[in-house]
Amino acid sequence: MTRPTIHLGETYTRYEGRIDADAAVAYALATNDPNDVHIRGDAVPPLFTVSLIQPAFLEASRRSADPGAIKGARGGVHAEHELRFWNPVRAGMAVQWQASTHSARQTPAGAIVTLRFLVSDLEGTPLVEHLWSSIHVGGVIEGDLGSPPADHTFPDAARQRLLGTHAVDVTRDQPFRYAGVSGDHVAHSMDDEAARREGYPRKILQGLCTLAMCSGAVVKVGMGGDPAPLRRLAARFSAPVFPGQQLAVSVYDAGRTDDGARALAFEAVSNGVTVVRHGRAELLES
Repeated sequence: MTRPTIHLGETYTRYEGRIDADAAVAYALATNDPNDVHIRGDAVPPLFTVSLIQPAFLEASRRSADPGAIKGARGGVHAEHELRFWNPVRAGMAVQWQASTHSARQTPAGAIVTLRFLVSDLEGTPLVEHLWSSIHVGGVIEGDLGSPPADHTFPDAARQRLLGTHAVDVTRDQPFRYAGVSGDHVAHSMDDEAARREGYPRKILQGLCTLAMCSGAVVKVGMGGDPAPLRRLAARFSAPVFPGQQLAVSVYDAGRTDDGARALAFEAVSNGVTVVRHGRAELLES
């Protein structure tokens, strides 16, 4: 009998679609984007492509690990997310995307499996890469596989260089608005009873909606409202955001990358709790 395994490097179904201009504006509105270029439809929000990859995520999550390959898990949650922006995404573009199993690693809290999603044009030119890391709480794997995503630890020195804070009011209907534009109908965001079964007092906001709000703050505070220079965005989810509360995103000057590009750090607080940690944005060299 074949031992249960995590399928490192395996690729899954290739999907095709289009960057619809109205869908991009709807995504901006559903995430309370503060940048007029997104609301007007002059640019596509940085996280918009997550609205394309939801079916690929569900498939890859199901197929990336055989039953029994992760032992003792008590559930799973989105732990970290990273995006790399390789080429501009523009309204009207025909695109394709495909998922693969990127890596797996053991942590004290459980096993983290990272899935890679590459969105490209139909000629294969890469546009946006997502590294979607989920933790299987309490889960144990036989050993680490592949290389984990690059480090994005918040640099302590950056705390002395606050650029500004942008506050977002998370509306009561925010999870439903986000579900409508993203396809992310995760039960703990749609139903209070489902959330309580997972240990939350009520519905929580989808993690990628939280990250989209963070990206809006980064572009507004750290980039003057122009998303074009963004080449990397990464963050760790540390606590849930609840509808009806406020999300405050602080953006800091994180100096320069090894190749001389500008870097920003960010974190987000809601109801006195830090909900996003180790946020990092890197800009095209300038």
